[in-house]
Amino acid sequence: MPIRTNGGVFNDQMLTGSLADYVVCGADFSGAINSFGLPVPHSCAEIIFNRIESGAYIDIMNPNQFNLSFALEADRSIWNAASLQLMIQSLGTDVGVDHIDCSVLTVKEVPYIWCCGDGTTSFLGLTDTPDTYAGAAGYVVTVNPTATGLIFTPGGGGSGNTFSTIASPTQPSITAVGNDTLTFIAGSNITITTNALAKSVKIDATGNSDYLPVPPGTLLLASNRYFITSAGAVTLPALLGSSITPGQSVTVTKPVGLTVFINVGNPLDVISTDLGETDSIEFDATQECIFVNNGTGKWQLQIGSVY
Repeated sequence: MPIRTNGGVFNDQMLTGSLADYVVCGADFSGAINSFGLPVPHSCAEIIFNRIESGAYIDIMNPNQFNLSFALEADRSIWNAASLQLMIQSLGTDVGVDHIDCSVLTVKEVPYIWCCGDGTTSFLGLTDTPDTYAGAAGYVVTVNPTATGLIFTPGGGGSGNTFSTIASPTQPSITAVGNDTLTFIAGSNITITTNALAKSVKIDATGNSDYLPVPPGTLLLASNRYFITSAGAVTLPALLGSSITPGQSVTVTKPVGLTVFINVGNPLDVISTDLGETDSIEFDATQECIFVNNGTGKWQLQIGSVY
């Protein structure tokens, strides 16, 4: 193996435009030099350098714990980064007395620096960041939802919020970013408790009056409040022949824009509305319906609001 020069390829060397400088990344090549600073015969670095010398003159070299760096006389070399990498990887997975896996090594031609980076100095030049600043003035840099890179999101001095109106209780968590402000409005069955010392806000239901999120197809029970999570039909508890007492009620609400059909639980029961009696109603425009047992096998429909 040619005589080694201590330090990096580019340390204390007279560099000229005739040199082509390379770094082999992906392994610890320090086993190529013994404790006296002398080359170790049959090391992976020696094997690589012997191959390189078949088509180039090696001017400087440095096996080290981080990589293998060297410089070739550019006008007396058949190699480039691609052909060097192909040659080195072809050596196999257990090369030399230091047993280096060459199949995973990469070769980079570097501009008079000793590193394994690609020389990127711009945020936009990275592989896991946006390609342009266009349209992102005032935005902040955040980790993307898959935790694999960085993205721009509104915040700080930018316009717009990073949150939107949500449907409770199916989506109870929201987050504000930067200078955005969250405003919490408590419903009739909700209490908001702040703790300045713990810097926390607790939102909780009062008593047993919270809404129960249920899917379509649910058989409802008396004295409960329900949030129907998607479009479909639900069934009121049977009145005739049941133990439901007069005055007991069932409250139903749903996301805005969805249609829910509410059916009686006994074919002999009816729902009494301002427009007459029926065995099923289409719950669409309003936000909340309350069905009160009037004691005669009828549900008296009341239309209210959740706010």
